[in-house]
Amino acid sequence: MGSALMPFAGGRYRFTRSMVEGAPADPGVYALWENDELIYYGRAAGNVISIQFALFEHLSGRAGPCTQRATHYGWEISLEPGAREGELLTEYRAQYNRLPRCNQGRNR
Repeated sequence: MGSALMPFAGGRYRFTRSMVEGAPADPGVYALWENDELIYYGRAAGNVISIQFALFEHLSGRAGPCTQRATHYGWEISLEPGAREGELLTEYRAQYNRLPRCNQGRNR
């Protein structure tokens, strides 16, 4: 099942090392897609953990095999990434009656 949710004004980018190098070194939220299915919402809380750093963790597999299969990503800078991530997950759950596949079973 694909996801029509597109919360990020900046669009979607291919989930490759060269593209992730262009992601911001700022706090915020991000989404990962496997083809057309939104599979994960995450947050980068700032300090050492930037959007770019978090995306590299997923790309390398250090965040687990589920998100490593992503083909595209999107991001949104946020001063309150935890709250924004919660909003996105609540919206997704309201529409699909479940969390994105790779968010299921995570303590968030």
